Amino acid sequence: MENDQIDIILAGKKDCLFESGPFPVPFTFNDEVVGVFDDMVSRSVPLYRQVNETLVQWAYFFHQNNTSVYDIGCSTGTALRALATYLRYPTKLIGIDSSKAMLNSAQEKLKDIGPHTLELLHGDALDLKLSNASFTVLNYTLQFVALKERKLLLKKIFDATVSEGILFMSEKICSKNPYFQDVMTRVYEKFKMKSGYSANEIERKKEALDNVLVPLSLDELVLMLKSVGFHHVEPIIRWNNFVTIIAQKK
Repeated sequence: MENDQIDIILAGKKDCLFESGPFPVPFTFNDEVVGVFDDMVSRSVPLYRQVNETLVQWAYFFHQNNTSVYDIGCSTGTALRALATYLRYPTKLIGIDSSKAMLNSAQEKLKDIGPHTLELLHGDALDLKLSNASFTVLNYTLQFVALKERKLLLKKIFDATVSEGILFMSEKICSKNPYFQDVMTRVYEKFKMKSGYSANEIERKKEALDNVLVPLSLDELVLMLKSVGFHHVEPIIRWNNFVTIIAQKK
């Protein structure tokens, strides 16, 4: 899958949500956010298109026949749409999100997914049944989960994963070195300004996300994944304070 295909999937309304006027504090995935989400995430997350391109390539090699593919925190269905065009076997694609508005948008984006079947579930993944997964996507989702529940969610994913199955996880991370953290924050803000956001928009969104998006360090994420049972954990993409990790079950 090429970046231009991802661009087609992400085509939508431009994000001007934090430009002026009232904005969601604390940040929440309401109708306003969902309306501009595809543009927001593509301009706010470094290497977002490359992550989705890499995701489908890994799914091609590790998705197993007669298993399911999950996207936990599926948002508007971008990853599921990309996966539907790339999987080798007809499969059951299952998207989970706690935002009904997100799922409504995903339903529209996933109207035609070829030979695959689709199930979109509204709710908290901790409260839903997961099973028979050979490939699970957890992209930029764990960072919004309460700290005390993160390990529980990863353990639930691990238990639902078949032998040799994969968890593909992307997260915003922090550094334990205060100076490194400050530099990464400055570099990230410059990235967002190059993406067209003003300093005012960046500051206003940072305020909205305070205590809502709580990142861990890379070491903490790797340790947590191994502690729930994943035997091989490896970062495959890294950009300053963003990382993509592959975790496999024996």
